[in-house]
Parts: sequence; C-alpha cells; structure tokens
Amino acid sequence: MSVLRKLFGGLDITWPKLIIWAVVIGAAVGGLMLIPGVDDTSVKDIGTTFEWWIFFGVVIVSNSKSPVDSAAKAFVFFLISQPLIYLVQVPFSDMGWGLFGYYKNWIGWTLATIPMGAVGHFVRRGDVISSLILAPMTVFLAVHLYTYTGEVKNKFPHHLVTAILCAVFIAVTILGIARTKNAKIVSWLIAGAAVAAMIVIGLFNRTESYSPTISCAENGIEVNAESQVVGTVNIRDCQITELDGRYMLHLEMNDKEGRVIIETDGRDTTYVISYNEEEKTFYAKKE
Repeated sequence: MSVLRKLFGGLDITWPKLIIWAVVIGAAVGGLMLIPGVDDTSVKDIGTTFEWWIFFGVVIVSNSKSPVDSAAKAFVFFLISQPLIYLVQVPFSDMGWGLFGYYKNWIGWTLATIPMGAVGHFVRRGDVISSLILAPMTVFLAVHLYTYTGEVKNKFPHHLVTAILCAVFIAVTILGIARTKNAKIVSWLIAGAAVAAMIVIGLFNRTESYSPTISCAENGIEVNAESQVVGTVNIRDCQITELDGRYMLHLEMNDKEGRVIIETDGRDTTYVISYNEEEKTFYAKKE
C-alpha cells in the first residue's frame, strides 16, 4: 500500500522530470505503433484509447503542488506526448504527415486537461471529495473495460491485456488515493456499480465494431477537396480527411462489409468496403 500512496502523492514531479517523461512516453508509444503485425491488439491500444493516459493523468495531478501547477503539468504532458506519437511514425508511414489527421481527436482532450487538472489536484485530499472527483475517471475506465471485454469476447485473446489493465487501473487509483473509511466505501461503490454494469453490457449486448482507415489513392477512390459522402450502407460513420494532398477514408462499421457513396465533381460513385481475411485489412473497390 505504501508504494501506491507514494505513486499517488509522494513523487516529486519537477518540470524537467515531467518533460522528459512526456518525451519518453510519446516516443515509446510512437515506436509501438510502428511494430508490424500487432494491429487490433493490446500493443496498439495505448495509442488509440484513454486507459493509460487516464492513469498518467491521475499520477500527475495527485503529485501536484497546487491547482495551477496541476493544470499546467497535465496540459504540458499531453501537449508534448500526443503529437510526438505521430511525429515518430511520420518517416516510416505511407501516410506521411497525413498521420496528423488523427491528432485532431486529441486536441480537445489536451485542452480539457487544464480544467480537469485544476480540479483533479484535490484528489490529494484522500476523502469523499477525492472519491467524487475520481468518479468520472473511474467510469471512463469502466467504459473502456466494457469495450475491450466485448473485443476479447469476439476476438479472444485480442485486447485481453488492455481489458485487465483497465480493471487494474481502477483498483490501484482507489487504493492509492482513498484514505478515509468513507472515501474507500464511496470509491468502491462507484467502481463496483460502473464495472458491473459495463461487464454485463459487454458480455451480453456486444456487437461487432470496426474502425478501418483506407487510403483513397491506393484503393482507387476518386476524391478531391470538394468531395462529400452522400450515403452509406452498413456504415455508422464515414469521413474524408486530407493532409498534404493525401486523402483518407475513416470508417466506423458494425460489419466487415458496407458501401459508401461519394460525390465528386457532381458525380456519385459507390464503393464497396470489404475485409480481406488473408491480409487482415479492409479495402475498397468501385461497384
């Protein structure tokens, strides 16, 4: 227990240490994203979802000296580490600088670390107030646990490590932060209710979910700056992004096949999105 108490309140995270930590974490995660053959596994989850970053954030704010110090350090940590993940990959990726199209999803969360960090500083109190401040992060981790429990169920053993880590992060943050009896009771009640609900939903009400990104040029998808998605079949969401002349199709699907209709220069074209079982990748072809 003393180790957890030190982790959540006993570390001296100076500015130089924080910056070095952010650079090392960002570069390391970027390197993990480059490992071939680990798509759709726990290895790459740290670069796409929040579980590890919630844990890092709680460590930072629980070791801060004031609300301002907490907000500033949380913001700077994410401001350095997140873009570095993509920067490390640029020289080795076919997308090149187009990878930064994904970073826009993290900009809002990086800015949100300012108010969240300021409020999060007070988890140091160790009382019921701390438990209530920690509650949204606990629920967020429970949602990830729900998501990855479903992934494990559908694709075992893919994402098993991440699912376990979500549960571990919930436990260690509570054990390290809640100090009073009432704080422990409230924290475990919140965590228990959230995790139980998410596990039940994940096991019994889970549908397939896929989030492929397809290169327009490599798949013969004719697009330009004025192109628009005007229709989809079996696709929840479809977006066209562009960076440095590279166009990518970002999809959210519940099945391994769907259709998307794209309007380019006044002409509608339907593309079939399918999954290649041998190559373990999605591709598009004109219908």
